[in-house]
Amino acid sequence: MTVRPRVLVTRPAGQAEALLARLQAEGFAAVHVPALAITPRPLDGAAQRLLLDVDQYHAVFFVSPNAARLGCAALADVWPQWPVGVHWLAVGEATAAVLNEAGLPAEAPSAGFNSEAVLALPCLQSLADRKIMILRGDGGRELFADTLRQRGAQVMTLPLYRRHCATDFRWPDGIVDAVLVTSVESWHCLHERAAAALQGPLIIAGSERIAQTIRAAGYPRLQVAASPHDEDMLACLKTCLEKKKG
Repeated sequence: MTVRPRVLVTRPAGQAEALLARLQAEGFAAVHVPALAITPRPLDGAAQRLLLDVDQYHAVFFVSPNAARLGCAALADVWPQWPVGVHWLAVGEATAAVLNEAGLPAEAPSAGFNSEAVLALPCLQSLADRKIMILRGDGGRELFADTLRQRGAQVMTLPLYRRHCATDFRWPDGIVDAVLVTSVESWHCLHERAAAALQGPLIIAGSERIAQTIRAAGYPRLQVAASPHDEDMLACLKTCLEKKKG
């Protein structure tokens, strides 16, 4: 009987189902233990007013599926019909799918699926005196906002959720052959809770930025996927394990 490679998926709850299904279909034994928990932030009056003025914005950037889900819900509370003339920007396909499902015509990069790729979109090149809204979680990279300001834009950032280490995280029993890490924040939580256990399995990082953090912590069994999206994480995993067999 062939032993299926056991893969630990660390995405937050509600964000791993598609990846788990693809791993199972490809012959892996997938285990889901969220490293991060996502908690929506209550929106105060200032946040409500910002969303009420969204029709004055050239573009709104949703940095993640969480931002898209929570952002669409918050916008729907103040906009019974979506405003026109706004560029609704998604970081990648999963985020774009949430926007499209809500009836917003999403624009997303064809490849890259990160802030740098979104910054290359045609609608973000000439921004003098234009307003851009960023919907995201607490913290995060400032590259996107800083670059937009350098291009002349007025940038407003609205945090919609908090990310924190899952209080019930527990390293799974038995052998883990590979761990999929799709954010710097989730890596910090993993390292905090299971530093010793992480020395054994192969670690697949969803970007070079994530990989740099993992290398700095002293973990050499590391490979970098083209992006943190499901198809790229799976492709990297399959390539690495096939090389190991060879």
